[in-house]
Amino acid sequence: MIVEKDNLVKAIEKALSPEYNVKRNFLQSVELIVTFTGVDIKKGELKLREVVPLPKKPTKERMVLVVPTLQQLEEVKKVSPNVILTREELQKLQGNKRAVKKLAKNNDWFLIAQESMALAGRILGPALGPRGKFPLPLPSSGDVAEYVARFKRSTVVKNKDQPHTQVWIGTEDMKPEDLAENALAVLNAIENKIRNPSLVKSIYTKTTMGKIVKVELR
Repeated sequence: MIVEKDNLVKAIEKALSPEYNVKRNFLQSVELIVTFTGVDIKKGELKLREVVPLPKKPTKERMVLVVPTLQQLEEVKKVSPNVILTREELQKLQGNKRAVKKLAKNNDWFLIAQESMALAGRILGPALGPRGKFPLPLPSSGDVAEYVARFKRSTVVKNKDQPHTQVWIGTEDMKPEDLAENALAVLNAIENKIRNPSLVKSIYTKTTMGKIVKVELR
């Protein structure tokens, strides 16, 4: 691992301190920023798009939209995702750009049954793409409720055309130790993807509106 947990805890504590984090009238997110060196983004040498379940459940869960099959509907309801749409309800959104944009803005994850993926791509895709979001297939077998629940505590590691990624790891009311555990899960996913830890140039943490704090590397 490129960073010790203790160093993450110290940096997160600092980022949460009054000096770096002025209290706002909303619950701020805590983010991890990782910058890279020695990669040519234009040549596609760094492509991150990893879903990472966070080991410590966030106070404010991720908003999940689900389009299940009729057979999956009751199971999905058990875990109370933010939005559940039937295939027919999804179809009715065709042409309603305002409603689709609202769904794209207000949800973090979009889990779609295989039978509705093409439809979701046509209807939701144009609003999701510019926001860096994407539909994911809902398994046709297995514990569908657990699968949806996992996304309520999952974050995404992705980069676009810059050699860095900025990742949500929880909220400011969580313990620094728990946020550090989530940060480690994110860093493990990055290391497994890039294979070469020396490509990581620096790591920072911050709250939504707070100042950036640098994490001491090994």
